[in-house]
Amino acid sequence: MQVVDRFHLVQNLRQALEALLIDHRPALQAAALSTAMALTRPTDPIPITPMYRGRRRSPKPAPREEAAPLPRHARWVAIYEAVHALRVQGTPVTVIARRLGISRPTVYAYLRRDTPPGPRRLQRPPSARVLTPYVPYLIRRWRESGADSRQRWREMQTLGYTYSARTVCRCITRRRRAADAGRPPESPRAPYLRPQGPAARAVSCAMVGPAAKRSREAQTYLDQRCQMEAGIAQAPRLTHAFLPMVRARRGADLAAWMAEAISSGIDALARVARGLQDDLVAIPAGLTLEWSNGVTEGQIQRVKRVKRQGSG
Repeated sequence: MQVVDRFHLVQNLRQALEALLIDHRPALQAAALSTAMALTRPTDPIPITPMYRGRRRSPKPAPREEAAPLPRHARWVAIYEAVHALRVQGTPVTVIARRLGISRPTVYAYLRRDTPPGPRRLQRPPSARVLTPYVPYLIRRWRESGADSRQRWREMQTLGYTYSARTVCRCITRRRRAADAGRPPESPRAPYLRPQGPAARAVSCAMVGPAAKRSREAQTYLDQRCQMEAGIAQAPRLTHAFLPMVRARRGADLAAWMAEAISSGIDALARVARGLQDDLVAIPAGLTLEWSNGVTEGQIQRVKRVKRQGSG
C-alpha cells in the first residue's frame, strides 16, 4: 500500500498560502502597522520648558583651500594613465593587468573612462550604527522629556557618545514624524512590526506552525491580518482545519475539507484541494495509518547527498 508523506502535504499547503499572501502584499504591510500600534504602549511625552542657550553668533566660514591629492588617489591616476599608454601601444589587456598588478575588470573599466578616477570620500559610519547602543535610552528620554535633541545629545555624551548632535536630531525627527503619521516611534526589530511588513514565506510558516510555538508578535499579526480582509479570512480557518488531519491522522475529514476549499473562492487553496483528488488512495492512507513515506524520503535525500559529495 502506498502511503503519502505527511510533511509534503503540509509543505504544499504552505507554498499555496505563500502564493496567496504574495498577491496581497499591501495587506501584509497594513497588518504590520496595525500590529505595531497594538503592541506599542501609548505614553505621551511630558512637555518641558525649552532651555535658553544665549545668542549665537555664526562664525565666518573659513576660505576653502584646494587640498592636495591624496597619495592613494595619485597612485590610481598613475595607473589610469599607464593603462591608456600601454593600450595605445597595442598591449593586450591580460598583459596590462599582470604588469600593473590590477585585475582585468579594472583595466576594462579604466579603458571605458575618458577621465581619471576622482578622489574617494571618507566613509563615515552610518548614524544607525553609532546610535544602536543608545537607541533605548534615547527613546525613553524622548518619551519622558520631549524632543529637545540638543539636551538629549548632552545627556548621551555623559554615557560615552562621541558623535555629533545632528545624528541625534535626525533620529528624533524620524521618530517624531512616525508618531505624527500614526506609526510607532520605536524601530521595531521583529519582522511582523516593520513598516514594510514580513515576508510572505515567514507568514505562511507561522500559519502552518503550532500555535503554542508562535511568538506574541506573530500571533497578534495573524489576528490583525484576518480582521483586515474578510475574503481572505477563510485561509487561516481552512489551514487550521487541515493541520489536525495531518497531526492527529483524521483522514475521514478529508473529503469535507476538499469540498469546502474548492468552494471557498480562494484559488490557491482550491488548487491544493484539486491536487489531493488526484491520489485518493495514498493521501487518505497517509492521514489515517501510522506509517509514513517520510523515512523513504529521508533515505533518498541521504543517497543524493552522498552522490553529490562523490561527484565533487
